[in-house]
Amino acid sequence: MGEQEASRPFEPVLRRRARARGRLAQADFLLRHAADELAAREALLPPGPEGPVLTWGAGPITPGGHIAADLAAERLPAAGPRLLCAEDALPFGDATLARIRSVMGLHGVNDLPGALVLARRALRPGGRLLAVFPAGTALPQVRAAFGEADLARGGFAARVGPTVDPAQAAGLLQRAGFAEPVAEVVEVKARYPDLLTLARDARAMGETGWLAARSRVPMTRGRWAAAEAAFARNAGPDGKVTVTLELLFLSALRP
Repeated sequence: MGEQEASRPFEPVLRRRARARGRLAQADFLLRHAADELAAREALLPPGPEGPVLTWGAGPITPGGHIAADLAAERLPAAGPRLLCAEDALPFGDATLARIRSVMGLHGVNDLPGALVLARRALRPGGRLLAVFPAGTALPQVRAAFGEADLARGGFAARVGPTVDPAQAAGLLQRAGFAEPVAEVVEVKARYPDLLTLARDARAMGETGWLAARSRVPMTRGRWAAAEAAFARNAGPDGKVTVTLELLFLSALRP
């Protein structure tokens, strides 16, 4: 991997296209679960300052009265205030927002520290950042299946994107200038009959095709078949494979 790819593992333009093409309604279970869990944690917090609330990435389930934001217009709700922007390019002045909520988005930014700094600046004093996104151990069963198939055929390519180490999350929030940082990891499990079904869900969520290193090793039929076979070896008695994903929940206050 070249120096530029190492520092920018994701292609923002391709990510926007992937989110636009994804048919979220066909596989929105993870988004809804993450949004519900974030809302439950938010309900336990004390009230903050009055003002606009920005919710990035929740699509059609964005709470009423919030500014809905996303990379792709197709992911925004049909009504209400809407905004096209990336998480690391928030177009707000200092002390503009009362709260920022990011739902399943921060795992796809190339400059997470910069995104956190922008969020802190955009918040009013006493305003809070809340976020949930995949981190830590993400889809190890999928990584292992593709890794085995790639290595058996003389090459290796990243098929699942890099993730944030949850142990570093609170430190990232502090370095961005936040107070009261909280980082919580929750493991989510889903069961799939085969790798193809999982891949279709990932495409529907807009979570495929935006790795900068995606084209290093082509995905041939033989390579895919080998990955399918490696994945299937983890199946339980009912023929389904349990895949795991760690969701990182963040909460922090602008002093």
